Amino acid sequence: MLIVDFVSSAVTCAKVKHQNFKVVIRNDDLEELKELGSGSFGTVYHGKWRGTDVAIKRIKKSCFTGRSSEQERLTLEFWREADILSKLHHPNVVAFYGVVQDGPGGTLATVTEYMVDGSLRHVLVRKDRYLDRRKRLIIAMDAAFGMEYLHSKDIVHFDLKCDNLLVNLKDPLRPICKVGDFGLSKMKRNTLVSGGVRGTLPWMAPELLNGRQQVRSLKSQNPFMVDVFSFGIVLWEILTGEEPYANMHYGAIIGGIVNNTLRPTIPSYCDLEWRTLMEKCWAPIPAARPNFTEIADRLRVMSAAASQNKALAQKASK
Repeated sequence: MLIVDFVSSAVTCAKVKHQNFKVVIRNDDLEELKELGSGSFGTVYHGKWRGTDVAIKRIKKSCFTGRSSEQERLTLEFWREADILSKLHHPNVVAFYGVVQDGPGGTLATVTEYMVDGSLRHVLVRKDRYLDRRKRLIIAMDAAFGMEYLHSKDIVHFDLKCDNLLVNLKDPLRPICKVGDFGLSKMKRNTLVSGGVRGTLPWMAPELLNGRQQVRSLKSQNPFMVDVFSFGIVLWEILTGEEPYANMHYGAIIGGIVNNTLRPTIPSYCDLEWRTLMEKCWAPIPAARPNFTEIADRLRVMSAAASQNKALAQKASK
């Protein structure tokens, strides 16, 4: 089984084209329209590629430091993952269009599908965007469909959270959610695949923090279950609109996760079905968690019921 960290990779400044990678995009074919955000990896722009809306992720040269042997390894890894990402095709996974080799100063960039409303985290904190239970279920269901597809391709995300789910709310009745991230634009210094720890702390499964021996043996267990744990936290985010453990110190979060004594507080308004699914996903024992096919099936039933209830309510009000 091939385990690929879907959400991050390291890059170097070497202009090397992977022999199997076909989609290299010319910088002259891109138009930057608006800056969307920036970080240690570089800057993301809303842009156009031959008339199509895209997200352009310009990668800083500061990401390219290291010994020549390390740069070579990271370069090969970058193109390998770019090749894998370019072959993914699913309505609930953000499309990866290609790599730019000839950016300003010889820098690299990635070009991906543009999602008009940005991250789900951004939408959840906006006061002018109300999402009813039915829409929240649809968004969760879409995310589960995307993750089911990635897992079917032997790809583990390792950093699933609302910041990495992108949404389009143009249709007032049917929101669209896709699994994405700033993939191939962050440094891959300490990943689970290379023997370290990968992820964002509040969303990380206990088995990722329970010592080196368990981390090393994770491949022989079921690495996909780390994404399921994270999805349980995502369900809580979608339900509450909040970030988990926002007021806690990282040391306390680590201790709570490792000891399996810490989970987000479930609000009283959470219905039994949502609560049950959420708690199954963040079960301390990986084998006790459902897979994404089971999660998607459960959310499909819940979403259909919510749509039916809404239709009945509208009919009754007439």
